[in-house]
Amino acid sequence: MKFRKFPQYFFGFILSLFLVVGGQSSSFAESVDADQERVAHALAAYTMGVIHDFMGNTPSAIEEFHKAAKYQDSYVIHLRLGADYARLGKLDESIAELQKVFLQDQKNAQAHYLLALIYSTQKKFDLAAKEYEILLTTFSEADPKNVEIYGYLAQLYYSQKDYPKAIQQFERILSLNPMDADVMFLLGSLYLETGNKEKAMELFSRAITANPEHDTCLNSLGYLYAEDGKNLDEAQQLIERALKIDPDNGAYLDSLGWVHYKKGQYAEALRYLKKAGSLLDDPVIYEHLGDVYFQLGQPDEAKQSWTKSLDLMPDQESVRTKLNSVD
Repeated sequence: MKFRKFPQYFFGFILSLFLVVGGQSSSFAESVDADQERVAHALAAYTMGVIHDFMGNTPSAIEEFHKAAKYQDSYVIHLRLGADYARLGKLDESIAELQKVFLQDQKNAQAHYLLALIYSTQKKFDLAAKEYEILLTTFSEADPKNVEIYGYLAQLYYSQKDYPKAIQQFERILSLNPMDADVMFLLGSLYLETGNKEKAMELFSRAITANPEHDTCLNSLGYLYAEDGKNLDEAQQLIERALKIDPDNGAYLDSLGWVHYKKGQYAEALRYLKKAGSLLDDPVIYEHLGDVYFQLGQPDEAKQSWTKSLDLMPDQESVRTKLNSVD
């Protein structure tokens, strides 16, 4: 049985979120506070830069924005320069300008978003993730009941393997939506990832109470019971309920086969595991098949199945030990 994993790449959502929330609304004129003559010169150069941007003349726009910056240092100018340098592919210059934005506006959403895109382009994914984290945290502070933002933060932390922070975000969602079975499943899977099996089983059980047709939780709880060799009759009932919902699910068939194995019903286990293997090319299924064949006194078939398991996932020392123990 394999637990559903979070998507590893999901950052495309940021653009739509950013467009909904909006960027900084401050205009250049609002950000300046100096004598009128310097303001006039700065505003004139800035306006010309914007016009050049609209006309697609980026080098001239950059020249005008630099003129404006000589008269008045404003984060709005640096933001424009950062965007224009990025447009020309001058990413180091863009980063330098965007960093200047934060000296005046530390949480500027547009600057953090542009930096995230640039770092992603440079394959500096850790730096990009930090920028996305700042964006999402800022949005969550502005809208503390927006569970979607917490979900994206959880996925971000999961992709970084920062499971405690991911758990914290899903706990927030669950506090706002206490009957959300999908969140309970994801949270339970995270607890399982961190080795807290008891907490995972508790959440899967709660999810089934909230939604008796939640087949992934039915299967997950049943499989965990089977792994521990306890509540095997209940485990079988749970997995059979999952299979009624999704009868050709290879992972669920593997789980049911494993329950029969734990009950010592090896012929039944083999039947379900062979069907699972025909539907899903999975190292766990092949390991289970090997175990069943071994108990049935068929060492050649056992070795063949364990070898397939290792071919799919070579770093399984326990499977390698089983294979080496067979003459």
